Amino acid sequence: MKEHDILPHFEPGLIKLEPIPKFSYHSDLKQELEANFLSEADAIRIFKVMLMNRYFEELIVEMKQGKFKPYENFNFIGATHLSIGQEAVAIGVMSALKWTDYITSTHRGHGHSIAKGAYRIFAMTRQEQIDFIGEDKNFSQLSDEAVMEHAMDHHIYKTMCELLGKEDGYCRGRGGGMHIADFNARHLGANAIVGGSYAIGAGAGLAQYLLKTGNVVATIVGDGAANNGIAHEAMNFTVQGQFEHGLPVIFVIENNQYGMTGQQAPEVTGIDYLAQRGAGYDKKNMNAEVVDGMNVLAVHDAIRRAAEKCRTGSGPALVECMTYRYMGHSLSDKRTSYRTPAEETAWKEKDAVEQFRRQLSKSGVLSETEIDEIQSEIDQKIRDITLKAALSQDPRVDEIYDGLWTSTTSDKIDPKWQSSDLLRPVRKIKRIQGGKILVRHAVWEALAEEMRRDKRVVVYGEDVADYGGAFGVTMGLLETFGRDRVFNAPISEAAIVGTACGAAMTGLRPVAEIMYIDFIPLALDQLGNQVAKARYMFGGKAKIPMVLRTTIGGGKGYAGQHSQSLEAIIAHFPGLKVAAPFTAHDAKGLLKTAIRDDNPVVFIEHQMVYADLGEVPEPDEELLIPFGQANILRQGSDITLISYSNLLKNTLQAAEMLNQQHDIEAEVIDLRTLVPLDAKKICASVEKTGHCAVIIQAPLTCSFAEHVAYKIQRESFTYLKKPIEIVPAYSVPPPMAAPLENENIPSANRIARAALSLLGR
Repeated sequence: MKEHDILPHFEPGLIKLEPIPKFSYHSDLKQELEANFLSEADAIRIFKVMLMNRYFEELIVEMKQGKFKPYENFNFIGATHLSIGQEAVAIGVMSALKWTDYITSTHRGHGHSIAKGAYRIFAMTRQEQIDFIGEDKNFSQLSDEAVMEHAMDHHIYKTMCELLGKEDGYCRGRGGGMHIADFNARHLGANAIVGGSYAIGAGAGLAQYLLKTGNVVATIVGDGAANNGIAHEAMNFTVQGQFEHGLPVIFVIENNQYGMTGQQAPEVTGIDYLAQRGAGYDKKNMNAEVVDGMNVLAVHDAIRRAAEKCRTGSGPALVECMTYRYMGHSLSDKRTSYRTPAEETAWKEKDAVEQFRRQLSKSGVLSETEIDEIQSEIDQKIRDITLKAALSQDPRVDEIYDGLWTSTTSDKIDPKWQSSDLLRPVRKIKRIQGGKILVRHAVWEALAEEMRRDKRVVVYGEDVADYGGAFGVTMGLLETFGRDRVFNAPISEAAIVGTACGAAMTGLRPVAEIMYIDFIPLALDQLGNQVAKARYMFGGKAKIPMVLRTTIGGGKGYAGQHSQSLEAIIAHFPGLKVAAPFTAHDAKGLLKTAIRDDNPVVFIEHQMVYADLGEVPEPDEELLIPFGQANILRQGSDITLISYSNLLKNTLQAAEMLNQQHDIEAEVIDLRTLVPLDAKKICASVEKTGHCAVIIQAPLTCSFAEHVAYKIQRESFTYLKKPIEIVPAYSVPPPMAAPLENENIPSANRIARAALSLLGR
C-alpha cells in the first residue's frame, strides 16, 4: 500500500512563501445588494442578530452590577466573558454559512450561540419553528413572520436560561454560558479551555470529509488560543497530504487583541498577524487572510469565500478577524491596568453595530426611525425574556446524573452503513489448539468485524496503517479497508483524541490509538476536559461513540515513560468507560461492545498479553461482552484476589501456589472493566471469603485498587475479617534494569506472601 518513496533532494535554493492578503474587502452594503450577494431581508436579519448579541450581553452587565434585578434578592452567579464589540465576527460568520454547517465556539461565545441558533431558525420551515417553540398553543392565526419571532424569542429564552443555570437552558443548566451548545443547530459547544475546541473542530471536519456531506466546520477561537499547542496540532491535522483536498475546516481567529491581558503582536508573539501561522502548515498558507473584524460585511465575505473553497476541496482556511472587546476579560476585570482610554476610544469609533446601522440607512434599506424602532423592540424583548428566564425552574438535584451516559448503541444500524467497498476480503484468522488465537489477533478480528459491519468505523493513530501499529495489531486492515478507513496520524496525541471526539460528535465511530498509556498525559485535556465532559456538560445531547485504544506495559525494560499503568487517572473522569481485558476472548468481545457503545471508551491492552493464546469463537458466532461484568477465573472460599489485565497471570499463579503449598482456596476475579465496575460480584466474593487483596501494577497512592477497596469496605465491611490488602508496584517510576523492574511488578511470590499474611499464616 506504500504510495510514495521519500528520495534525497539536496539542490540549493530558497523556500518561497506566498503573500497573505489583509483587509482586502472594499465593498459596502449597497454594492452587496446590487451584486445579489445579500438581499435587503438578509441585511435586516444581520442587523437584528447583531442587536440581539449586543443587548443580551449589555443586560448581563446590568445584572452583574445590580442595575437590573429580575426579582428581589436576585444574585447573578457564574463566570461570564463578554464579547461586546465583537458582534461583526459572530454574525459575519453565521450569516455566511449554511445552517447544516457545524461550529465550535469559545468561552466568550454567547454571540456565536445566539447567531448560530438564529440562522438555524431562519432556515426552518414554519412547522419546524412551531415544533421548536414546543408550546401547547394554536399558531394557526399567526403569520409566518410572527411564528418566526416567537421561535426567536424562545431561542433567546433558552440561551438566557442556560446562562442563569436553569432547566430550560440549552444544556439544562449543566454548562452555563462558558459551555453552551445546541446540537440541533449544529453548534458543537462553547469551550472554557483556551483552544480546547480546535481539535474537535478538526475532527468534525474529518467526519464531513470522509462522509462526503458537503458541510464545513467553522472553529472559532480567540487570539490567545492560537498560541496553545492544540492549535498547532489541529491545524496540522487538517492539512495532511493524505487528505487529498484538505479537511473542510475554517479556523476563525477572533483576535480581540488580548489573550487575557497579554497583547498579541507587541508582547506574547513575534509576528504581526496570527494568520502568518498558516504558512507553517501548507503551501497555500491554509488560504489565510486577515479581515476587518469590525465590519460584518467584510467577515461575511471572507467566510463565504473560505466556505466555498472548503466545499470544493480547497480547504482548510485560516481567517483572522481583527476586532476588539470593549469589556475586560471577565466581569471582574476592570481592564485599566493594561489598556488606555485612547485605545478604547479608537476602537469604539469603529463600532460594528454603528457602522452597519449607518450602512442600512445610507443604502435606503431602513429609515432612521425604523432602525430606532427595531433597536427599542429588541432591547425590551430581551429584558422581558430575561425576567421569564430568571423565574423559570432550576434543575432538580435528584436528576444530577442525568445526561452523563447514554444507554444507546449501534447494535441496530441502517443498511446504508454496511461496508461494501472493500479492497479485498477480510482475512480469516486461523484457530489452533481447539479454537485458540492470539490476543493480538482477537483485537484485530474485533476491529475488522466492526469495520466490515459499519463503514462509520475508522481506525487511526500513530503508525497504525502500513506498519500495523507498534505491536502489529492493526497489520492488514489498511489493505482491506483502504486509507480512508485506516490511516496514520501525526505524533500529536492531543489532536488524535480531540479529533476523535469531534468526528464522533458528527457522524463517525472512530477507533483512535495512543501507542502507550504513558503518552495520554499529552492528551489529558482533550480526554478529561472534552471527551469525558461533553455529553453531560452539554445537557446530555451529545453522543460520542469513540474508542481510544492504548497499551500498558511493564516487563520489557522500557523504563519510566513506556511502562506505566495510568488507568486510575483515566477512570477518575466521569463520562469515560474503561476496559482492561486479559484474555483473547474478552479482548474481542469487549472491544466489539466498546465500538458499538455510544459513549466514549478507553480500551487498555497490555503489551505482555498480545502473544497469549485463548479460545475465541469463530467470526460467524457473534461475540459481545457487556461492560460491568467481572469474571471469576478461579473459585475459592478462603480469600478473594482481585486484579485485571496482565497481572492476573501472577495472581492465578499465586492462587495455585497457595493451594498446592498451603491448602488455601483463593478466588480470583478479573475486573474486565474498571468503569463500570462490577461491585456486586466483587462484594459477593468477599462476603463469602472474608479476606481480600487487590493486585495492581501501579503505585499505591491514588491507585484504582484504593477505589476497589473503598467499594468493598463501603458495601461489605461487616464481612471482612481483616483489612483489605493492596499489593502494588513501588512508588517509583518503572525502572529499566531487569532486577528492579522484576521487583517492581508484583510477582506471584509477593502476592502469595501478602495473602498468607492476611490469613495469619
